[in-house]
Amino acid sequence: MNYRVLIIVNPVSGKRNIEKYIPQIKENFEKSNFQTEIKYTSIENDAGSIIKNCKEKFDIIVICGGDGTLNQAVQGINYANINVPVGFIPGGTTNDFANSLNISFNKLHLSKNIGRYCPKKVDLGIINEKVFNYVVAFGLFSESSYKTNKKLKQKIGRLAYVLYGIKNIFNYKTYKLQIQTEETKIEDEFIYGSISNSKYIGGFNLFKKKLIKLDDGKFEAVFVKKPKNFLQMINLILKVLRGKLEDDCIYYLQTSNLNIKCNKPIDLSIDGEYGGAKDEVTIHIKKQCIEYLVPPSKSS
Repeated sequence: MNYRVLIIVNPVSGKRNIEKYIPQIKENFEKSNFQTEIKYTSIENDAGSIIKNCKEKFDIIVICGGDGTLNQAVQGINYANINVPVGFIPGGTTNDFANSLNISFNKLHLSKNIGRYCPKKVDLGIINEKVFNYVVAFGLFSESSYKTNKKLKQKIGRLAYVLYGIKNIFNYKTYKLQIQTEETKIEDEFIYGSISNSKYIGGFNLFKKKLIKLDDGKFEAVFVKKPKNFLQMINLILKVLRGKLEDDCIYYLQTSNLNIKCNKPIDLSIDGEYGGAKDEVTIHIKKQCIEYLVPPSKSS
């Protein structure tokens, strides 16, 4: 029996080298009795549009690109109500989501071992009716994911984000927020916030001291209060990056729903891409909504 796989490729992801692997990926799938169809993204036709406009039915959809490309694909899958496993071949700069699912960075691993990969249902986030895969963030460092020079990212990878953040550390903004969850209400002034379903954000494991599950119907939310001085801010940044979230200036929550109101529009980063400026957002989670293919020995 032949199966069908749709392979969507973003040729400009990360270091722009993923395209050279496609012929071997195609050959590997065909050796496992998969009929392959390959589509390339463009500015006019992103991964989500390809999926929405696809009339054929496939047994697997494989995304070759970064976290932003995967976000586009999930938008299309959710919109079209498609219920097939999703394979991910990470080709971005940080590949946070792949890291969280222990997906191999080897571009040929999935296609060589497709018979050994297992489906795993994972939660999906919704922000103001738009889906996201793993993180919504704002404030200090968050804009580095979409404002960092692309050529620099291709040359030095994750370090480019860090350099951008350091360069802008003296120009941080503060936000007066009202945060409402099912469990609590918080009103304070913050310099950073993230709502995530991921072990990694920006290439850092912020939750190394926490038990994080991607299928438990809960977000991990982190909010960092405005520091009293520059030294305290540096200390808070280091604590967050090291996963040490126990501090009077750091709120750490696990929740399924949040409503956040701000005194001014906040620039949002959604799965590493610019998500617009909002002064109010409602975020909730759809438990075990999408199925990913993960290596059997590394299921998370």
